[in-house]
Amino acid sequence: MHGTVERERYLEALEQDVAAMTAHLGTGDLTAPVPACPGWDVGDLGAHLGLVHRWATDALTCATPPPMGSAPGRAELAGWFAQGAARLLQALRETDPATECWGFGPRPHTVGFWVRRQALETAVHVWDAATALGRAATVPADLATDGVDEVARMFYPRQVHLGRREAIPAAVLLRSTDTGAEVLLGQGQPGAVLAAPAEALLLLLWGRADLEHLLAGAAVVSGEAELVRAAFAAPLTP
Repeated sequence: MHGTVERERYLEALEQDVAAMTAHLGTGDLTAPVPACPGWDVGDLGAHLGLVHRWATDALTCATPPPMGSAPGRAELAGWFAQGAARLLQALRETDPATECWGFGPRPHTVGFWVRRQALETAVHVWDAATALGRAATVPADLATDGVDEVARMFYPRQVHLGRREAIPAAVLLRSTDTGAEVLLGQGQPGAVLAAPAEALLLLLWGRADLEHLLAGAAVVSGEAELVRAAFAAPLTP
């Protein structure tokens, strides 16, 4: 199984975040803009995540990418979202994580990939929704640390492989100051170390935080700061 967090922890986090997102969609202003997703409001975000949950559920039994469906109107959104998330959770719990299926991460392509991916995807989007609604938002340190690892080891290399960005000129070591975890972003000897709390690193990697703001506050750079800036000059994630 992919990931550094135990399967039950992923599922526990996913269940908690599904409940939080359902509450945001049921009680929040669906027209509130989402700063992290320009052009989207909270309703668009809920529709996106609900469609991703259904798509991932279908992927568990597919050998090729499943089609993406469509979302209902805003009045039905919260209930529709909850139903799809419940179906996803049930499928992830009842399917052996070693079962082969379609996936876009490194091989082996198994259900375990989706356990991790959906927990991390949902965590970031719940943060997006809460932030948009002016509500408390946090990603637990253990999950955030794992999300940093996922970006460095899977999403960034995939971005380069797909031609979406150039390889960074020099590797940067990402250090989570609250968990002590380290992961290399790029290849070769690191030219710099970027140290910050895991949640701050995760939000930075996913374009939810500003590098210069982080450098002026929670982050510390050892080595050449320009190498860190170069690493974040283009998106590291889709």
